Amino acid sequence: MTDPGREPVRRERFTLPSSELERRADYRERHARERERRQRRNRWIGVSGVLVALTTIGVVIELAVNSGGGSGGDDAVSSASSASGSAANGGDGGDSSESAGPVPGTAPATDVGELPSGGEFSSSGDGTFHGVGTAGATAGDVDGLGDETYTYVVELEDGVNGSSFGGGDAFSATVDAVLGDPRSWVSTGDYAFEHISVRSQDTPDLRVRLVSPETTAQLCGGTIDLETSCFIQGPDDEGEAGAGRVIINLARWVRGSGSFEGDLGAYRQYVLNHEIGHGIGFAAHQPCPEDGALAPLMMQQTLSLNNGDLEDLDAGAEYGGSAANNTCRPNAWPFPHGRSEGEAVDVRD
Repeated sequence: MTDPGREPVRRERFTLPSSELERRADYRERHARERERRQRRNRWIGVSGVLVALTTIGVVIELAVNSGGGSGGDDAVSSASSASGSAANGGDGGDSSESAGPVPGTAPATDVGELPSGGEFSSSGDGTFHGVGTAGATAGDVDGLGDETYTYVVELEDGVNGSSFGGGDAFSATVDAVLGDPRSWVSTGDYAFEHISVRSQDTPDLRVRLVSPETTAQLCGGTIDLETSCFIQGPDDEGEAGAGRVIINLARWVRGSGSFEGDLGAYRQYVLNHEIGHGIGFAAHQPCPEDGALAPLMMQQTLSLNNGDLEDLDAGAEYGGSAANNTCRPNAWPFPHGRSEGEAVDVRD
């Protein structure tokens, strides 16, 4: 059950191994290069606008001159065709193999928090929900915690096409697997979860729902005009909930976030752990504590891993100040290192 007075578990302090320090240094260097590349791109966009305008003026003038030049038109077309053919065959005789495609691992320049390209998804649904998956899964010490165990149901919005994500049962199986992982909220032994049936007479603490983007926007509201998920306290007309409703945005479930660099599985683990974290009492968002460190789970990693980016989006005052330039590495778990000699290692705060 929900206990508003429960204090979050604080992380254990420990000395980072040299390999981790080297990894952080490398990450900071790569991020600096990426920011420089983005700045160069923005400068180029401004310059290219001017070049396009000048080129257009030049073309208009040339067409005006050629229109009065008699038989010069056909020769111009022939020359253009010849040049086009030459370019297609390697141009001036250079090695055509040097004209390679995008370098794997180089992310395209996109706006902060923008939804990546990817699979199709239903933009809207019916606004009603039905249960999916199989009840019975448990995570953590259900017997030991007894009434302190959080019960949950898993639901899918009616009218949503499940072909792009494997259907409702696949979504439910992922929820069960994430909660049962030793790196999840069960790591400390303070939390436990039980998947119950939507037909149960008992009121679930949490309703974990996969929801179309339009319905998500209606339910979550918010001031950031980007695709996000959310947690909403309390029940609604579609069902009782002791703690509230975990709203997972279908657009993000299908396409993920640029912060996770194409790792859709890790993003799905993150968004479930993050929103369920809100549901069990961790209301506050957290900034990146140190450049190159693993991000706290309760950081808004869907939008960015950089505090300054999140501050610019008005995502929260916690992202400003002296740590505004910190950029973290993506992290899907509240306890990414699991248990260490019986104690959980936590990077949430």
